[in-house]
Amino acid sequence: MAKYKYAHHMCQSDVGAFDQTYKPGQIVFNSGIYRCKACGNEIALGKGQAIPTHHHEHIVLGPVTWNLLVFAQEHPK
Repeated sequence: MAKYKYAHHMCQSDVGAFDQTYKPGQIVFNSGIYRCKACGNEIALGKGQAIPTHHHEHIVLGPVTWNLLVFAQEHPK
């Protein structure tokens, strides 16, 4: 589970990006922390990076799929 120290730097959101499920090899649209739906493993990815294809395997838990857990907010320039 992702952890944070300073709650004033975080805000809850219900944007649809959190509902997207990613498979290994897919490109992510948000920089952030992604969580494996089957085992709970977490990884950090930058915007435009691909979900690792050989990060880990599940023998009993089912397929490796990922959801966005926390994303990094980009501010307009």
